[in-house]
Amino acid sequence: MNTTTAEYLVSVKTDEDIINVFRTMPTRPKTSKGIKSQNNKLEKWAMEKYPNWQEIKVIPAFEAHQ
Repeated sequence: MNTTTAEYLVSVKTDEDIINVFRTMPTRPKTSKGIKSQNNKLEKWAMEKYPNWQEIKVIPAFEAHQ
């Protein structure tokens, strides 16, 4: 059975250091519109969690392990 969850590596650069967090989302988008939407959700989450952010990168975990 295929899994429907997707893991992402969210890298947040702040004025102090770089924080890397793995985040699991309940769905794995297939379309480009869905991928953009998922990335936007992750970026907004990172902006709320780390208000002193300078740069945010969202990388699907399967690409981060290569």
